Amino acid sequence: MKRLLTLTAFGLFALTSLQAQTGQQGQQGQQQIEEAEIVIRKDRKIVLPPATRNFEKIPQLPKSTGESSQRFEFKRYNFELDPFMPTFQAVQYAGETGFKELKSNYIKAGFGNYVTPYVEAYIGSKRRRNYLYNFYVRHYSSQKGPVADENSGNGSTEAAVSAKFYDGTNTISGSLLYQRRNVHFYGYNPVLDYNPEDIEQIFNKFSAILDVRRTVSHNKYDYHFKTDWGFMKDLFESRESKFFFDTGFEYNFTDEFKFDVDLLGTLSKRKQVDETDFSRNYVNIMPRLVYTTDAIGLEAGFNIAGDNDDTGEGVKLYPAVKASYKVNSGLLAYVGYEGSVEMNTMESILKENPFMMSDFELRNTEKKSDIFGGIEMDLTDRLQLKSGFSIAALNNMPFLTNAQTDSTKFETLFDGGTTDRLNVFGAINFENPGMVRSSLRFDFFNYSLATLAEAWHKPDYKVAFNNSFFPVEKLVVTADLYYLGGLNALNGETDEAYNLDDIFDLNLGARYDISQRFGVFLQFNNLFGKEYQRYLNYPTRGIQVLGGLSVSF
Repeated sequence: MKRLLTLTAFGLFALTSLQAQTGQQGQQGQQQIEEAEIVIRKDRKIVLPPATRNFEKIPQLPKSTGESSQRFEFKRYNFELDPFMPTFQAVQYAGETGFKELKSNYIKAGFGNYVTPYVEAYIGSKRRRNYLYNFYVRHYSSQKGPVADENSGNGSTEAAVSAKFYDGTNTISGSLLYQRRNVHFYGYNPVLDYNPEDIEQIFNKFSAILDVRRTVSHNKYDYHFKTDWGFMKDLFESRESKFFFDTGFEYNFTDEFKFDVDLLGTLSKRKQVDETDFSRNYVNIMPRLVYTTDAIGLEAGFNIAGDNDDTGEGVKLYPAVKASYKVNSGLLAYVGYEGSVEMNTMESILKENPFMMSDFELRNTEKKSDIFGGIEMDLTDRLQLKSGFSIAALNNMPFLTNAQTDSTKFETLFDGGTTDRLNVFGAINFENPGMVRSSLRFDFFNYSLATLAEAWHKPDYKVAFNNSFFPVEKLVVTADLYYLGGLNALNGETDEAYNLDDIFDLNLGARYDISQRFGVFLQFNNLFGKEYQRYLNYPTRGIQVLGGLSVSF
C-alpha cells in the first residue's frame, strides 16, 4: 500500500508540472520551478465486509436399486401360409422421453420368384411434443403358386392412416384401416381343370380404432378405453360386423396394494350366404385385488364371462388367482388358476386358415379351468430362461378339417365334451448388444379328447429359433428356423385320416444400409425347398427369393 501511494503521488506531481510548464512557455519563456512541499495523508483505512460462505455440502442423489438387466420378449411364430409378410409398426410416442432425430418416411420395393412384387411405404410426421400422424400402405402378392401357377396365387393389400395426440395427461389415438386379401382354393384333384377366377376367394376388411389412455405416471389411479369397429366380408357375401371395446380402471391404495378392473366386450352380427343373420355378443369383466412387494406378488379376483350363443351357458363366474415369488434378483417363480371364455370370430378363424368355407360354424371357447405355473431365470446379464406349463379344460375348442361337402374347403369341428390340453414350454433368450440377438422356444402339446379321434391340424411339437446378427456396421443378418410336428388331418369328404409330414422351414435374410437414405434387402424362405402341407391338400411354395431397395426420407 505504501509503495502504491508513493507512485500515485509521483505521477500526479509530474502531470501537474508538465501542464504548468506548457502553459507558461508562450508568454514568459523558460522559468525556474519553485520549490514546494507535498504532504500525503493516509489516516483513512478501507475496510471490506467479510464474504459470505456456504459450507453446506451438496447432497448426493440416491442410488438406483432397480435391476439393470434388460428383458426381451419374442413373439411366437404363427404358421400362416404367406411365405413373406413384412410387418408394419407405427412410430411410437413416448410423452416423457427425450426426442431423437429420425427419418420417419420410407419406401420399400422388391421383386421375387413366383412373380412376386412387393411395395411398402410409410409417410408420417416427425416427432412432435403433442401429436403424431402417419399414413401406411403395403402390397405383397405372388401371381404363381405351387399348384397350377395362377390357380394357387395369393396376395394382400392394406392401407392405414392414424394419429396420436398427447395433452400432458392422456394419449388419444385413432386409426382407419382397409385390408384386402385374396387366395385360391387350389387343394383340388390335379386331374381337374379350373380357371383362376372360378376358385378365387377375396376378403375385404374395414376397421376404425379409437384409444384413450392416461399416460402420466406415479398417480394413484389409471385408466384406459379402446374401441374397435370392424366390418369384414368375403367374395360370397358372407359377412361379419363387430364392435369391440376394452376399458379398464386401476386405483392404488398404497405402493403395495391396488385394485384394478378390466371390461372386455364385443357386439357382433354375422350374415351368412343364405341371408341368415344372427347376433353374437360377448362380455368379460375382470376385477382384481393386487398385492406386490419386492419379493411377493399376489392377485385374486374373478372373471364374469359369457355370451349369448345357443351353444353357450350364458354368463358365469370363474375364479382367478395368481401368486409369484422372487427368490432373488435373477429367479422368479409363479403359479395360478383361472377360468374364462374366449370369443372366436369369423376374422380370428380366417386368420388361422383362409381356406374356410363361407358359412363355417362359430362357437366361443369356454376355459373351464387353467392351472399354470413356471419360472423366469436370469442365467447371466445377457441370457434369460423361461419355462412353464398349462393344464386347461376347454369346451368348444375349434378344430379344422376338410369339409364334408367340398374337400378343397375347411370347416370347424368341435369335441363332444371337455378337451383337456397340456402345454409345456421352455424358452431361452440371449442378446449381446450390437452383436447378436437370439431366442429359442419349444412347445409340447397333448390333447385328451372326449369324442374326436385326433386334435385335427393341431401340432404336438412347435419350435421357433429366431436370430439377428450384426457382423459389421450397417449390416443385419437374420436366420429363422421353424418346426412343427405331430400334425394329423381328416378329409371330411372321404372320412380318411392322414399323418402330415413334419414341417422344417429355414429362412435367411439380410439388410444393408448403403447410406443414411438408401438400403438393400434380400430374403430367402423355405430354403429346404420342401412343399410341406400345413393344411391337408395345400402344399406351400418351395424356395422363395425376394430382394429390393429401400429409401428413407
